[in-house]
Amino acid sequence: MTDKANILVLGTSGSGKSTLINAVIGKEVAKVSNGRKGTEKLEVYESDELNLRLIDSKGFGNKFWDTQKTVRDMSKWMRAGLKGDRPRIHMLWFCVDATSEQLSTRTIRTVEYVKSEWKDIPVIVVLTKSFFPDEDQKHIKMVEDAFRKAAPNNWLPLGNKVLPEENKGMPVAIIPVLAKPPKSMPDVPRGIEELIKATEENLDAAVKDSEEAVYRYELKRKRMNAHALTALATSSAAVVGAVPINLPDSVVLSTMETALISSIAKIYNLDKKDDRMQKVMARIIEAGAVSMTAKMALNQLKMIPGVANIAADVLNAVVAGAIVFGIGEASGVIMEKVYLGEIDEENLDWINKIVNGKMGSVVGQVVRMVASNNGKINIKEIIESLVKRT
Repeated sequence: MTDKANILVLGTSGSGKSTLINAVIGKEVAKVSNGRKGTEKLEVYESDELNLRLIDSKGFGNKFWDTQKTVRDMSKWMRAGLKGDRPRIHMLWFCVDATSEQLSTRTIRTVEYVKSEWKDIPVIVVLTKSFFPDEDQKHIKMVEDAFRKAAPNNWLPLGNKVLPEENKGMPVAIIPVLAKPPKSMPDVPRGIEELIKATEENLDAAVKDSEEAVYRYELKRKRMNAHALTALATSSAAVVGAVPINLPDSVVLSTMETALISSIAKIYNLDKKDDRMQKVMARIIEAGAVSMTAKMALNQLKMIPGVANIAADVLNAVVAGAIVFGIGEASGVIMEKVYLGEIDEENLDWINKIVNGKMGSVVGQVVRMVASNNGKINIKEIIESLVKRT
């Protein structure tokens, strides 16, 4: 690794986060609360001797709104890391006060919420204030049981046993630590070396996971942007579609629809001048133009009782919007496959299947909405319903 790994240290107020950081760094750098107000914002600490950068956070409090703000701050930091605006978080140290001998489901789920954009980030549970080594196993079991209880969907029943599904959702390590023994105890700090070792053992996988998380985040953003463009084009198409056209006989993609396909390709960083992309875009246009679903859309609507009296421009507006939405949604799926390299350039028939499938789904939804409304058509409600589907 050319740079330091970034570790977010989190936990409830008073769980010993700052004391742990000071012990790992080797000097008093983080403010210790001692029962008073501690860390107020995310602070970054590092040591020349360690390949780690520790990020201290405000503890989860008993007050709901304080905890919500703390969680939002940490979540915001992690999302910024995904976008490259802040140091990327590679791992979480989740501090749990061993003397409390309990770990609530609510606290675990709060941690899960913090890393919701980064589900696979490894978590090491640090059992702080572990004064008595002979109680370590009891405390470790307490943490394991609490995680299993908090995430029952991650565990599969088998007879009278419960087996883990690749230990999904479980911490990669649980390390008892005594960062600063009380003056009344002759003990020296323990568990720090074990914590650093466990961290280093998981760092390569953590960095790989972080790269994958960034990749997934970027892919999610591309999907969202493609959907937003499709929603905008759908609304515009409904307006344009109000001009009477003979949709049942021939459905031809307009300049607007072609531009939509091209814009979605651009979102996925695909060059529309590339020979492969020209073939893909031409096939999407062809599939949309000859889609039997699109051709039958207006006739399906006309068969609904009460629709026959609806003005043709209203029907055309709905159909035009539905067709553009179907083409846009299909284009998003297709461009993502091209972006991921999941296509067979020699056989593009799969494009027809995706286009017809999306068109069928969209038209079916429109027909059901109109039928359930006794043949009445509310263009605004139909368009809003379409664009909120995904």
